[in-house]
Amino acid sequence: MKFALLSLALILSAAAAGDLTSSGGDAFPSRWNGTDAETILLSQLPTGSAYSSQKFADNDSTLLDSGIADDFQFSVSTTINKIRWWGQYWNPGPGPFNCDAQIYIYADDGSGSAPTLPEHSSALMYFHLPAGSYTETADGGNFVYEYIFPSWVIFDPGVTYWIEIRKVLPFSTGGQWGLVASTPVSMSQSVQGIIGFGTSPYWTPLTDIGSNPVDVAFQLIWDDSVELSRNTWASIKSIF
Repeated sequence: MKFALLSLALILSAAAAGDLTSSGGDAFPSRWNGTDAETILLSQLPTGSAYSSQKFADNDSTLLDSGIADDFQFSVSTTINKIRWWGQYWNPGPGPFNCDAQIYIYADDGSGSAPTLPEHSSALMYFHLPAGSYTETADGGNFVYEYIFPSWVIFDPGVTYWIEIRKVLPFSTGGQWGLVASTPVSMSQSVQGIIGFGTSPYWTPLTDIGSNPVDVAFQLIWDDSVELSRNTWASIKSIF
């Protein structure tokens, strides 16, 4: 049976306090400033509420594991070494919680509106982010996150990719976490999948409370200071 994600969101949001919900409170504009060493190659800034994108790390809620994926494309071959994204805690919040995170990068499924399936196992690239390997900093009413990739990540021109970012957070101690929405939508709107909802297909278009399509907030970055640090360390090691 196929369900509308908006209807499910409304049902869950009406649950008693402490029950799982699919979205958090309103987000706030970012106050975060990058550095002069950064070249922002793709940018979607926070403008709306947060939506669940979380692998629950406790057994009682794994059926509500969720993920949000957003599409992007470059017109020329593009290399990044850093990513930044925005998230928010709720139920009860406010965070932060030092825990693992996950980044998946998928190909498009050919429709232009969803990543390949099955979720996770079909990913082109997967990055496991151990607790402490990325930064988490308060940014207004949100948190801003930064992660330096262990090596260059290269995207081919004219190819539609989808990126999914989620936290591995136990509901029993950390509550809920999700990615902050961004508008206007670029390319196709974001999609969300929640295992326990049994939606078909798994990826469902993400909309706000007013049924408006939304993307999520993230930036793909080339940071010269990262490469300078790596090259300096490589030179030091070569001396010994």
